Amino acid sequence: MTSLSRRRFFGLAAAAWTLEQSQILRAMPSAESVFGKVKIRDVTTATIQMNYPAHLVKITTDQGPFGIGEAYHGPGILDNIADLKRHVIGQDPLQVDYLLTRMLEAASGHLGARSTAISGLETALWDLAGKILGVPVYVLLGGKFRDKLLVYHDTGAPRTADPKPWVEEALRSKDYGFRAMKFDLDWEGRGPGIAGKPYRYRREVWNRTITPEEMRQWVRILEEIIKALGPGIDIAVDCHWEYNTRDALRLAQAFEPLSLWFFEDPVPPENADALARLSAATRTPIATGENLDSRAQFRPFIEKQACDIIHPDPQRVGGLLETKRIADWADLYYLTMACHHMCTPVGAYAAAHVCAATRSFVALESDSIDLPWWKDLVVNDGGKFYPGGYLPLPVKPGFGIELNEEVCKRHLAPGAKWFGG
Repeated sequence: MTSLSRRRFFGLAAAAWTLEQSQILRAMPSAESVFGKVKIRDVTTATIQMNYPAHLVKITTDQGPFGIGEAYHGPGILDNIADLKRHVIGQDPLQVDYLLTRMLEAASGHLGARSTAISGLETALWDLAGKILGVPVYVLLGGKFRDKLLVYHDTGAPRTADPKPWVEEALRSKDYGFRAMKFDLDWEGRGPGIAGKPYRYRREVWNRTITPEEMRQWVRILEEIIKALGPGIDIAVDCHWEYNTRDALRLAQAFEPLSLWFFEDPVPPENADALARLSAATRTPIATGENLDSRAQFRPFIEKQACDIIHPDPQRVGGLLETKRIADWADLYYLTMACHHMCTPVGAYAAAHVCAATRSFVALESDSIDLPWWKDLVVNDGGKFYPGGYLPLPVKPGFGIELNEEVCKRHLAPGAKWFGG
């Protein structure tokens, strides 16, 4: 075979493989026919009442396709969505990063609730773009590293120092099929202190201290959980930014013989130096990030290597693209990413696409599977919640799901309308 014919042969072979494998190329005829021709017509919302209000976002177009997203819960979210939608109406929905930047610039200096609102709009844009182009969203985010996602269960938190109810909670999670779970160990948190109620074990909330008795209780509870679950189950704990640095370090060091998966938010989330000091002094891996609203807020935690696992929430931090940018940035320091979320299955599947497309991803949170109707809020392409502790990745265009309107409408928040209806 001559060099010319060899080059031609391998060129044809590569072209054949590309045409067969590339979903982008298979979508090109559709993309060519609609590129620059679809315009956003409106943005509406519907709020589902779970243990908290979950805000769904719908973006409609003048050509028929629509996208569904979800924003994190909190005060002022719907007002901010109503205000920010003027920056996307009339625009080309395929220009996702451009529209994201328009909204971020409009919200400059006023993130927080506005970042959460932007997250709902941005995730709906990705669903819409995938539907227009005929590909799953993970393709548009660079392609997938995995076909299914490890899910960890954020369990209930029995308000007792008795290990038995905690063990029962752990075994319930195991019965669901989860292979990873997280326990909230701050059952005597700031809530009773704010309400002026007395504590049983804790001295007070304001100075962020942990008593030696509390530490012994938590170690004993975790020992019993680990013993009951047996091998092969990853255990994490969350303290919801309750404690001072020195006491949090003492607790992290007390956890070291237990080989926990991670210890989340032991100190308040505003000071990366304090968390870096703690992370450097313990073998217990530290996670943080659910309270950070932007790449800029993640910067010191990543660059100071203040944690071992970043924990962004796509429905809060600005959406899927921002989540991936944060995770890829952290990956330069070899920090892994666990994905926080409190949401309907819409948010879960939106997060699944960015998690599949992120190299450093390790696990996706689940906090509402205990609601018997939660999984029925959407119809997907055959995947279930959560076989073997994993979420299978849909392969249909967009997020690969449709809303089950009957179930959704049955659980609308008081006073909420169905997407403007």
